[in-house]
Amino acid sequence: MCSSSDHHKPSPAPGRTLVLALGNPLRGDDGVGQAVVERLAAESLPPDVIVQDGGTPGLETVLLLQGYERAIIVDAAEVGRAPGEWVRFTLKDATLTANDLHARVAVHYAGLAEALALGEALDVLPAAITIYGIQPLNLDWTVGLSEPVRAAIPALCAAILDELKSTS
Repeated sequence: MCSSSDHHKPSPAPGRTLVLALGNPLRGDDGVGQAVVERLAAESLPPDVIVQDGGTPGLETVLLLQGYERAIIVDAAEVGRAPGEWVRFTLKDATLTANDLHARVAVHYAGLAEALALGEALDVLPAAITIYGIQPLNLDWTVGLSEPVRAAIPALCAAILDELKSTS
């Protein structure tokens, strides 16, 4: 028999941050998230930061986010910019703009949006979620990043590292 105290939401370890890459490296620039977390994993990160390749997002993405205080998600996204340019936004920013189809920041995977909505409904999301969306040039079935996306990785990694170090 379970007591009522057995049914509480587990609390994450203080300060735990997940940097999560999403995407498919077999689809050209969709592999940018993986390239970013591979580069970040080689850096000197704060001890409470975990980097992970989350693959192609679906509803199971909510399970990867569960238990963290903060998440930074890196993904190729249609952000209305030149290929290789990126945009940093919060989950709140994305939610506020989602109703305006002309102005929204659209993550190209509906799976991420659905997973975040599910996580919010279940109250299991990190308190802070930041998304770095990188404008792709090529999402065809090809291995490797386009030159503009590959060239953006150092600056993108530097921005993420600055964010990690300033708030850890």
